[in-house]
Amino acid sequence: MEISRATRSVQKEDVWQAADALLLEGKRPTIERVRQKIGRGSPNTVSPMLEAWFATLGPRLGAGGGGNALAGNPDGATANGLPPALVQALQQVWEQVQAQAIQAADALLEPVREDLQAQQQALEDAQQALEQERSLMAQQRATTEQALAVAHAQIKMQSGRLADLEQAGRQKDQFAATQQQRLQALEQELFANRKARDEADMAHAEQLRELQHSAQLQQHRVLQDLDRARQDTKQAMAAQRAEQEKLAKLEAQWQQDKQALQEQREQQTVQLQQAQTEAQQLLHRLQTAEAAHAQALALQAHRHESELAQCKLEWAQSAGRGGDAVTAADPAAGSSRRPMRSTQPAARPLRKLPGSRLRGKN
Repeated sequence: MEISRATRSVQKEDVWQAADALLLEGKRPTIERVRQKIGRGSPNTVSPMLEAWFATLGPRLGAGGGGNALAGNPDGATANGLPPALVQALQQVWEQVQAQAIQAADALLEPVREDLQAQQQALEDAQQALEQERSLMAQQRATTEQALAVAHAQIKMQSGRLADLEQAGRQKDQFAATQQQRLQALEQELFANRKARDEADMAHAEQLRELQHSAQLQQHRVLQDLDRARQDTKQAMAAQRAEQEKLAKLEAQWQQDKQALQEQREQQTVQLQQAQTEAQQLLHRLQTAEAAHAQALALQAHRHESELAQCKLEWAQSAGRGGDAVTAADPAAGSSRRPMRSTQPAARPLRKLPGSRLRGKN
């Protein structure tokens, strides 16, 4: 607002009078000297008025007479009453002032030109950078949209895989329950077989009490074999319980992995893939453990059957030799009465355990 008031207060006549006064004092009129002479005004206001004064200074001096006026005046005075020497000095000052004004104007305009060129170059660089940024943003947007579509597809695929894993987990639970029921049935059958064997042993002991000492020794050996078979069965049951515990641990581990999968469902795709890999590894370990367990049970059952068949064969051979000895010692008794039928119940073939058939080599 102060600059506006100063601009309105300074007039062209004030600037021209101040410039004329400075010229009469022998000083070159400049913007700063004119402002000091007037006592007010800004450089932006005084500068165009001073340039107009310089533009009219030449015609004013020429109209004042110049060289032609001196030639037509014998007294050596010009038409405006100024001495010729003063007019000539004013002309020289004017030429110097004009040259200096041109240089000053060029000097003032040069930074403006450079500034304009710099601004133009900066504007062009900014426009180029803006175009590059727009192109880069468009590429990034396209890449982001593509990545987002891929991420959505992967999330959908991982959701389907997670549902498959949950279905596999439920099937595994059902399989574990079925295996538990089969185990209980096997234990009941084993108890029944053990009870039947105990009853058979008691019957054999009653019948063979009158046999020779060798038969008793053979019976003792058979009983030892049976005890060893029982120990093997107990070891098999202990191994089976260990497998069950291992299966329970695997089940707990699988439950933990399942919980981790559910918690990591909304995380990044890499974590979903890692959880899927862990679940597959766990399922592979479970299948490997079940296959190893089934193969171990099959091997143990096959060994027990072989040992039991061998014991039966040895027992039958021992019983046959004992019967021949009794017949030779008492032929009359043997001829007067019918041979006593063996009260030993027929050996019932053991039921094969599930999975006892040896699997073929992979």
